[in-house]
Amino acid sequence: MSEIVDESKIPEPPLGSHLLSPRAGFNHHGLYIGNGRVIHYSGMARTLTRKDILRLPGLIRYGCVVKTSIKKFCDGHGFRVVEHPQAKFTGAAAVERAKKRLYERSYYLYSNNCEHFVNWCIDDTFKSPTVTKILIGFALLGFLVHALGISRLSRKLPAVAQLLLSGISAAIGSFLVAHFTLDAMQPAEGIRGRERRNRYFGRLGTWCGFALSPLVAIIGIRKRSTLAESLFPFFLPVVGGLGTYATFRLKDTLDRDKLRKERAKKAEKAEAAETVSADESSSEKISQ
Repeated sequence: MSEIVDESKIPEPPLGSHLLSPRAGFNHHGLYIGNGRVIHYSGMARTLTRKDILRLPGLIRYGCVVKTSIKKFCDGHGFRVVEHPQAKFTGAAAVERAKKRLYERSYYLYSNNCEHFVNWCIDDTFKSPTVTKILIGFALLGFLVHALGISRLSRKLPAVAQLLLSGISAAIGSFLVAHFTLDAMQPAEGIRGRERRNRYFGRLGTWCGFALSPLVAIIGIRKRSTLAESLFPFFLPVVGGLGTYATFRLKDTLDRDKLRKERAKKAEKAEAAETVSADESSSEKISQ
């Protein structure tokens, strides 16, 4: 049994804070909007029980952005504040972004979860380090099973049988990893504009990584290279997908920063022009 925490004894967090509340096996995320209220994605929000195991497919795919009390958000587990050193929106600005997505129903554990939502409100990026760790974990598990089990077993078989057993298993494993990676790149309804485009290219990168996996596995089998035979096929879809997505997201970030600077310069020039115009008007009045 986990210890029940009294949220009223925890100091009130600053407005627009990223709140993290631990659960059994995962964390839940929300944005504090003041007056003891939190906006968060309700999917996978409450503590799971044994009865919820059969309902997991629904819990993974369905949820709504809601506004609740901090007590209901924590569900008896307390919270801590997550720092954002490079936050683009803080305080009231982050709260306004969260309110714009209230009642949105586009939750999906892999591609649009509560962590994606809060990071978008504060950093203006759809990112979930938790999902990235899950994908890498799948790839690592597949690599270990293949390298320590299937690959060693196939070494004792004839060349054709070795190619069939080890090659097909590597292809199937890389397909499963690619499937989860593609799930993480799905463009949910709440995701628009450049982020949808970034995820499109991320999915293309995933398919490219998967297409290369069987070829690399075959080369590894023929060269008796465990890295090429077991490691690369499982990690190529993840690296291809996340790497392509991260590249395009970085490009977008740089473009947005450049646009903001240009707008700021134009605003400064307009303000300077207004100041000069006001000074000229006041000097004309004095001369008259």
